[in-house]
Amino acid sequence: MRGPSAQPSLRRSVSRDRYPHLLVCVCAFAMLASGCASAAAFKDSSAPLSITPAVVDFKSVVIGQKNSQTLTVSNIATSAVELKSVHVSGSGFQLVPAKLPAALAPGGKARLTVSFAPTAAVAADGALVLYSPDLKLPLSVVLSGTGEKAAPALKASPAAVSFGTHAAGSQNFQTVSLRNTGNVGLKIQSISVGNSAFSVSGFTPGVSLAPDQQLNLQVWFRPTGSGSWSSSIRVAASSIASPVTLALSGAASATAAPAPSSASHSVALDWNASTSAVAGYHVYRGVAAGGPYNRVNGSLVAGLAYSDSTVQGGAHYFYVVTAVESDGGESAFSNEVFTDIPN
Repeated sequence: MRGPSAQPSLRRSVSRDRYPHLLVCVCAFAMLASGCASAAAFKDSSAPLSITPAVVDFKSVVIGQKNSQTLTVSNIATSAVELKSVHVSGSGFQLVPAKLPAALAPGGKARLTVSFAPTAAVAADGALVLYSPDLKLPLSVVLSGTGEKAAPALKASPAAVSFGTHAAGSQNFQTVSLRNTGNVGLKIQSISVGNSAFSVSGFTPGVSLAPDQQLNLQVWFRPTGSGSWSSSIRVAASSIASPVTLALSGAASATAAPAPSSASHSVALDWNASTSAVAGYHVYRGVAAGGPYNRVNGSLVAGLAYSDSTVQGGAHYFYVVTAVESDGGESAFSNEVFTDIPN
């Protein structure tokens, strides 16, 4: 799924009846660096300098990619300290050039940046060493990281879509999620369907998915006559050797679909804005807790509210929302809100 930031929240109310407002959270998009650094500081009580953090662990970094971390050098003495030179050792570790030598005033801080760009799928260890004539011994920071091979992967959920039986000439859709389950970014290049009774919406060629990010699509079933229908969806993505496939099936009868209830009901939904930059939101509805859900809005919802007037009297519905980026990337589903529609 692109880590969390401050999250929008969803509330719902049903016309004609009073229902308590329920707060849920929608995951917004934000990218997280793959490495991390400890919060510990190297501080020798007899030394005029300290370095934070004292240990930098880059965790796993894909071969061919680079992760950087910044360290802070602080002068904790009452007089200026000369920073003479800095050296980095260890396979794959590099120091961003710094302007040294330099004098660090009392209470002053300097920042050093080191990167890890592995060339092999092995664990690596190294060190950053700071030299100063004002130190009895150099200050050092332990560096570590592991290289890993690129493993692109794309998963469709569900793996097959069954529409059941509907009236000929009707239109029905279900939601399918494409999630990047690998460790490198992917571009969805094309989505093809082998039968005109089925189609896909909600996709723009070239949309990018970061690791763990997903794209929600609507798969439509529009049978033109009675009988059984079947097909498959083929999703081609960059770096994926073979397209991801989803089996599709459905049936149509000449019997007209049951008429909707004449009672007029609607469900009003609203949510807080995401603090991340998003193009809008999608609203999804299901008839069972945990889904599956189908999208109920046609075009992207630019505002912070939506009214669902397609509900049926006596039904039970579960709603979730997602935040959508300008390139079509979509967050995971939010928590649910539940409502009963009166008869």
